[in-house]
Amino acid sequence: MNLSNLDITIGQAIRKHTHVRRFYKALKNPGEVQRAMLKRIIARNVQTRFGDDHDFASIDSYERYRRSVPARDYEYFRPYIERSARGESRQLTVENPFMYATTSGTTAKPKFVPITPGHLRDYTHAFQIHNYHLIESFEKAASGRFLIIVSNDEEGRVESGLPYGAVSGMLNRNQPAIIRRHFAMPFEICKIRDVDRKYYMMLRTALAENVTAILGCNPSSLLLLADQLREHGEELIEDLGRGTINPAYLPGAGLDRAFDYCLEPAPERARELERILRTDGRLLPRRVWPELSVISCWKGGPMSFYLERLPEFYGPIPVRDFGYMASEGRGSIPISDGGAGGVLAVTSHFFEFVAEDDMDSENPRFLLADELRRGGRYYIFFTTSGGLYRYNINDLVEVVDYLDNTPIIEFRRKGLGVSSITGEKVTEEQVLAAVRSSAAELEGDGVAHFTAEVRLGYPPYYVCYAEFGNTGYKMEEAVRRRFEAEFDRSLREQNPEYEDKRASRRLERPRLHLLPRGTYTRLRQQRVCEGAPEAQVKIPLLTSHDVFTKRLEALDPELVLELAQRS
Repeated sequence: MNLSNLDITIGQAIRKHTHVRRFYKALKNPGEVQRAMLKRIIARNVQTRFGDDHDFASIDSYERYRRSVPARDYEYFRPYIERSARGESRQLTVENPFMYATTSGTTAKPKFVPITPGHLRDYTHAFQIHNYHLIESFEKAASGRFLIIVSNDEEGRVESGLPYGAVSGMLNRNQPAIIRRHFAMPFEICKIRDVDRKYYMMLRTALAENVTAILGCNPSSLLLLADQLREHGEELIEDLGRGTINPAYLPGAGLDRAFDYCLEPAPERARELERILRTDGRLLPRRVWPELSVISCWKGGPMSFYLERLPEFYGPIPVRDFGYMASEGRGSIPISDGGAGGVLAVTSHFFEFVAEDDMDSENPRFLLADELRRGGRYYIFFTTSGGLYRYNINDLVEVVDYLDNTPIIEFRRKGLGVSSITGEKVTEEQVLAAVRSSAAELEGDGVAHFTAEVRLGYPPYYVCYAEFGNTGYKMEEAVRRRFEAEFDRSLREQNPEYEDKRASRRLERPRLHLLPRGTYTRLRQQRVCEGAPEAQVKIPLLTSHDVFTKRLEALDPELVLELAQRS
């Protein structure tokens, strides 16, 4: 959080804040603001290797920029980034990076996004606007503690000696003392690599505090936090009362001293939690933090699969979207709780767009912020002060409204969130709808995690991996068949191409495989060990052939063999 003074009213702070004033002024004329931003980024970086390779010195307009620089994905920038990571200066930007952000992509090999001082200023600028609006709407949140889930800012070092890790952790570390005093947990929480240990210590520290706001990218992290609270309630109460930390969850790795303050006994708080546990039979976030007034997390795209379960654990409190964002940059700034939309971050980066149905054409038409239409769905391209130029992040967004003359966008899905082995073009959105429709066929607590994956065969089909509640690992065959039938029916109803392929038997019916409880937590740990930021780990709803199965196989080969035998 970047609140300059929490002793004055939030309204006063916002009216005085130059970031907010600049942002609202820009919304009236986004086209002019965006072109001016592009001009500044190019002018600053003429004397770079990328600038030489793409004739930055001759770029005097957006049209010339578009002719000189191709729109590309990460692989186009990799050689420049790898030279930079070896210590060669002025590769993508005149400013040298001071760290590299690791992305949370689905591949095992992480990507490294250079973070420069200028890029950090642009990124932080958007966060400041978001956070001020959040606190303006929920002033009560400033009276307590913020539980903020972030990832490690330093997972390792590149060849030049610079750190690589999560931008969220770096921002958290660099907050001034006046802000950090409002955090429910020490910064060192993000350094704990073991997922079970990390979430236990999050609860061990935050249960002693009056948590009034929870912020974290991924709503699945909030469900994991609630699950860990339910599972370890008695241990946590005992630790609080005695002023101890369960030895099984000590942070280790030289981090223990950061949690010395937890060694002060809190018997009164322990008795309060014990009464809740006796009355309710379990501890829930909404009961242990009754003053909790807002949650901020991702709401767009497939995140709604997890989002709809939050009220069960956190109560009917408002949820503000965290904003469309990635390691590469900040795309939107939500300023209200309605939907998952946010105002395009026109004062942070330069953006281009290609209409969804134009993306596969030989010469797609690129549009600017002032050329979009309400209801249109577009692939988005970033140009940033960190050295990404016309960067294809492979995300699809939709324009859901406007604020002044600037579009409000909502993340829909990754561009790769489409599967088409026979031309059926199944999307993550359709899978999500089918899961919701089919969940009623399952007994127990409902679907907690789900991934559909292509399985090649004669004919091919979709295998549905599911983990859910307390139903267990086994299921009656009749129930399994009902789930598969409903999942299939829903896809056939939503997607005419899928219906055609099923009717012509070019696709076989979907098949359900149940996974043991805790499998997705172990998969999260697997991704963390590979270098993905823990708080941003996203296990997709839809993957191509063998992607998810190979992850399961690396986790537990015997489990994959057992599932194959069941098929």
